[in-house]
Amino acid sequence: MSGSKKPTLDDIAKIAGVSRTAVSMILNEKKDVSFQEDTIRKVQAAADQIGYVKKETLMVKRNLFSEKTILVLTPTVTSTYYATLVQAIEQEAHKNGIRIITQNTFRDGERELSFINQVKHSNLFGIISTMTPVNIPLLEELNKKIPVVVINDRSNDVDLDTVEINNYSAGVLIANHMIELGHKCVAYISTTLNSLNTARVRRLDGILDTYRKNCPDGSVIVKSKDITPVEEMNNINIETAVGYELTSEAMKNRKITGFIAVNDMVAYGVMEALLKNGYRIPEDYSICGFDNLFPSEFQNISLTTVEHHIVSRGQNAVEIIVNRHNSSRNPYSSTRVLYKHELIVRKSTGRPRNS
Repeated sequence: MSGSKKPTLDDIAKIAGVSRTAVSMILNEKKDVSFQEDTIRKVQAAADQIGYVKKETLMVKRNLFSEKTILVLTPTVTSTYYATLVQAIEQEAHKNGIRIITQNTFRDGERELSFINQVKHSNLFGIISTMTPVNIPLLEELNKKIPVVVINDRSNDVDLDTVEINNYSAGVLIANHMIELGHKCVAYISTTLNSLNTARVRRLDGILDTYRKNCPDGSVIVKSKDITPVEEMNNINIETAVGYELTSEAMKNRKITGFIAVNDMVAYGVMEALLKNGYRIPEDYSICGFDNLFPSEFQNISLTTVEHHIVSRGQNAVEIIVNRHNSSRNPYSSTRVLYKHELIVRKSTGRPRNS
């Protein structure tokens, strides 16, 4: 709700279309009284929408974080990328006497909103989102009293402190590498491509634009698969599984000589599909990814990829929050830190096979 007026039971009743008494009974979980599931959901959704918190719950939340605590919102810690990022955040937090609480959102806006509403009235030390959040306006408002930092793509316009990389130019870097090797037809293998996953889209944009400019007779075949939050939550190997599945389909097109995976995790699935089908890397197919995860340097993987300074970005996010508390900086101003990437060439890329 806007303004300083605190949300009330009457406000919830108006939104949910039920009586104030019903709202009170549902939110207080009154015994010996039952309501239809649909009515309960409407009331709870209305309470979340306006940020209503019961007085006794509010007192608990205000005292919940007796130590300095940062809430970390991340899609899933089963991803090596996000696990590395979260651990880097924890390392830096520990140096500063700060603990962290990590919550997986699985890219679900409602789940993210629920976590934010749980802490919005607390004495939380800060919030870090490891990807562009869905509920940006709410976090921008919350940032006035709790420092919020977003680790995201440079293209996103959020009025918050950010630690960024330019995924578009990373795509340009990889595309130029493949073109210089002589790959005229490549496949881009990706999980969900939409407005919530701007890093993936920006990488693809950089690749497409570079091929149009520097290899006009070439082509980029886009293979993607939409993944729901439920699928991401229930399958810890979802990224490698998508890489394997889409590569198995793409191999039917014999014009393709190289694969560009949206990230290293997907690239591992691409590798598995090629090797299981008896192909050699890079003699038959070249493969590259993004992020430079630690398994990518193993000799039996040796993946060409883009270094995105995961550890440094996680640590920097904590530093920004600490500096915000130690300075008198106006919360209406914002800090933007941009990390530059570099191409790491390994054994997974080479000249294209002979026709």
